Amino acid sequence: MAISRIGSASAQATTIAIPSHQAGDLIFIFAGRNNTTPATVPSGWVQPSSSGASGVSVTSGWKIAKSSGETSGTWTNASVLFCEVLRADTGILAFSTASNGANATGTSVSFPALTNGLVYRAGTLDNWYIGIAMQLNSANSLETPPSGMANVAVESSSGAWKAVLHDTNASQLSNWATAATTVATAAASSTRVYQLFEFDGPSFGGGGGGLILPRAMNGGLL
Repeated sequence: MAISRIGSASAQATTIAIPSHQAGDLIFIFAGRNNTTPATVPSGWVQPSSSGASGVSVTSGWKIAKSSGETSGTWTNASVLFCEVLRADTGILAFSTASNGANATGTSVSFPALTNGLVYRAGTLDNWYIGIAMQLNSANSLETPPSGMANVAVESSSGAWKAVLHDTNASQLSNWATAATTVATAAASSTRVYQLFEFDGPSFGGGGGGLILPRAMNGGLL
């Protein structure tokens, strides 16, 4: 079993065209904003968590596609949007409630370890991490991913900000440990790391809400 990235897109807008997808795919959208208050996640998307401080913020949302014609809705006040479509092999995709973020001003942009208990456990069928970041410097090489991740997409606004979407692009058999990107010029940044699982079971099209799985699955992981 394996999670696959089917497509990705980015746009400096409050809406985004979702790449080709089908019912049962997981659609993830990251919104960056050059303001301390995050963009608004539209109805129909599950919002895992947000980070924001010092004039920059990141937030996100996900859903399981019901069809091949899903739309993003309007992410009010977003400066930039990134979209990633992910597909399970034969199982069910869902985000863990585990996530962690960092807000800082400096030359080290941290993608921190997950610390709230719901992290990788032996026996999980597949496990990815997704990292998002935005920094108030368009010249820094923020697109250089931290060790263990690959860059998926990058957007920048000259003289204002740069934002990136990374993921591990492979099954991970351990917890995510803190990793960082070092940039040339100190600037305010906001990051977030999320965890994605594939669970054994039939793939199916879902709705905008979360998935309800038996607590007994994988020792009560969720």
